Amino acid sequence: MHDATTTPVDRRPRGRSIAAAVAVLVAIGAVGAAVDAHGGPHTTRQRADVLEPGGGDVYKANGAKVIRNDHSIEVKWKVPTPTPGSYTYPDAVPPHPPIMAGYPEVFTLWMFVFDHPELCSDGICDGNDIGDTPARGSVYQADGEIAYRHNLKMGGKVRLGQAPLDGLGLSNPLGAEVHVAMAPHGQASSGDGLITQLNTGGGGPPFWWVAFFLTP
Repeated sequence: MHDATTTPVDRRPRGRSIAAAVAVLVAIGAVGAAVDAHGGPHTTRQRADVLEPGGGDVYKANGAKVIRNDHSIEVKWKVPTPTPGSYTYPDAVPPHPPIMAGYPEVFTLWMFVFDHPELCSDGICDGNDIGDTPARGSVYQADGEIAYRHNLKMGGKVRLGQAPLDGLGLSNPLGAEVHVAMAPHGQASSGDGLITQLNTGGGGPPFWWVAFFLTP
């Protein structure tokens, strides 16, 4: 997940770009988001506010949900579809199509998972903790959608053993810290352009809607 997109064939983000992105993402989330958690001994459900791009204002209260068990973490995301032209668009880097306002628009959903947040550097989980680090931070794409409707619903599940885009992979679903981000890609293209939009990161943290889930 990074400022530059990749081809539809190789969709792995560059590790250092991811690291820089998460560092900014954490800074944006430093204002905090309301979270509640409940569940049984083997299943935990959490809700969090979705924050607007580039700041701490709430875009949708309780718009994100995480469901954890001993083998997976699932995210569910429901927000009002951003109105085309109402927010700032990132610059596109080829082969990503030009990112511009229009209908319908494309959005992708991403998960940053830190297996051992108590071991994050500087006491905050960020880009320094992605990869082969004590905190075992990993990055996954959860979803990609063309937003045809008033409400935008996305979601995805990360499982033990599932290969991440970066990092070592999930190993502690019940204890991990999870950051979720929605990235914009502008008006839906077609053909290879649409494939690129649905399968790459868009812009960086200043352009993302975000939600944060601490260890329950």
